[in-house]
Amino acid sequence: MSLFKKFKNDSKSQSMSLLDSSVTMVEEMQTIHSQLFHYDKLSVASNDFKEFATVATNEKVARAVTTTLDQVSAQSTLLNKLDYFITLHIPTIEDGGNFGVGVQLDLVKKLGESKETANKSTEALLGYESARADALGKLNLPSHTSSVTKSTSVSSTDGKKEEKDSESKEEKQSSSSSTGPAYESRVAAVVAVDTLYYSKASAILSQSIISVIGVMDFIDKNKEKLIEPKGNSGSSNFSMY
Repeated sequence: MSLFKKFKNDSKSQSMSLLDSSVTMVEEMQTIHSQLFHYDKLSVASNDFKEFATVATNEKVARAVTTTLDQVSAQSTLLNKLDYFITLHIPTIEDGGNFGVGVQLDLVKKLGESKETANKSTEALLGYESARADALGKLNLPSHTSSVTKSTSVSSTDGKKEEKDSESKEEKQSSSSSTGPAYESRVAAVVAVDTLYYSKASAILSQSIISVIGVMDFIDKNKEKLIEPKGNSGSSNFSMY
């Protein structure tokens, strides 16, 4: 009997519950995708993003990126639970080899590839804020800054010390040209960053949906072999003689 039988049974129940809810999960992901990425063409999205080129945040792209990151994170959690399940269902190795576990090893490979893709997707999307800040910074938009300087002076009169606090405030305002080819090119660069990451988020969420469908469909078609790869007897029918 396996030392981790309790964990094995719990992982089986959890995985089968995930399988039962997988259709609803995929439908919710598809709904999210259609709501976030509703432009017929990328050029239409790019044209719409122009109005956000000179403001701190493009809410449409920021929401798309953030939501996609959340979906990828949820997918990674799902894959880890399935990995946990399959790890605990690898049967005892017999003399001559561990026969009958080909389906399980296929799932292990699928899970590994999907998790690697999810990690790379997260890294790719987390670069959005930095890329947009760099492009926005090159616009040299008008800015207003203020600073306050405080100081304390000490004086002595008839042996008594007196402290006086003083405060000065300095304000700076900068302006820049918002016309001309150079400025228009820099605006276009901000729009390009928004469009690029919007496109990345769309592709990543689409791939995430396909990945979840592929893994859950594989489990659905092979769940008996995944749970009992060598049959209910617990041993292989393979014989060396």
